[in-house]
Amino acid sequence: MCFFSNAQANDTEAALYNVGFGAVFGTVGAIINKSPDEHLGKVIKKSLWQGALGGYITFESKRILREARRQEQWEYFWMAKLVNAAGTSIKENAALNKDFYDRWHLNIGFSRLEFNTKDEFSVKYKLMPVAFTYTIGIALQTKFELEKTLKTGEFIFSSNTDRFTETNSRGVAFPGNIVVYSPYINDFKLITHEVIHLYQSNDFSVFNTYFNKPIKAWSSNSKIINWVDKHLYLEFHYLIQKPIYILESEPTDSSLYYNNFFEHEAGYFGGTLH
Repeated sequence: MCFFSNAQANDTEAALYNVGFGAVFGTVGAIINKSPDEHLGKVIKKSLWQGALGGYITFESKRILREARRQEQWEYFWMAKLVNAAGTSIKENAALNKDFYDRWHLNIGFSRLEFNTKDEFSVKYKLMPVAFTYTIGIALQTKFELEKTLKTGEFIFSSNTDRFTETNSRGVAFPGNIVVYSPYINDFKLITHEVIHLYQSNDFSVFNTYFNKPIKAWSSNSKIINWVDKHLYLEFHYLIQKPIYILESEPTDSSLYYNNFFEHEAGYFGGTLH
């Protein structure tokens, strides 16, 4: 848990965290997914530098997002999103023990577009069921902000619910979605803060690769599992990220809000630290 609890006080620390995260967990995944006949040392060497590269690119995506907030330019959000998708893709390829350029993906709301570039180029669509469930629930209770969604590439909704004032909050990130307190729908700091939370979920998606082998084994023996594997992207990573977020929180003391690593990182890049 200490790995996640070091606050990012400057760009050097932020870069070290993101690079270290990609290198460590990309390598663990590569070891899990390697073939029995592959040399362990070679696998580790390859996944370390690929995971580190993906982590660094992820860090740069967060810096681009910070620049969007500083300059109040919506155009930067899409640039940051594409760079973040590239970094996440490289980390996932490292964890799958693939070459870093074999497969790329882009998440938009509950949709995942996969671009396979090995041997023959192809595009595959997968639905993310956890994000889809949240989107349906949120859409039934809030207003869909089409303009902000198109400008950022993230599903953004707004609401005037009293829950925001009761919890002294202005926005919240859910899987694949952001809900903003209506009076702050144009607040660059707030939206940047919440988008960083979505990027954090992307960081943790590397853990989904750890289930690749058993899912492939089950899909060869089950038509249902095979269909699920082809059409759905199962978001196991929330089972890891959410408990860590809770452990990092101090629910009885709001003054320690930014002691939570995830909130501190979002506040650091979003400019909401105080």
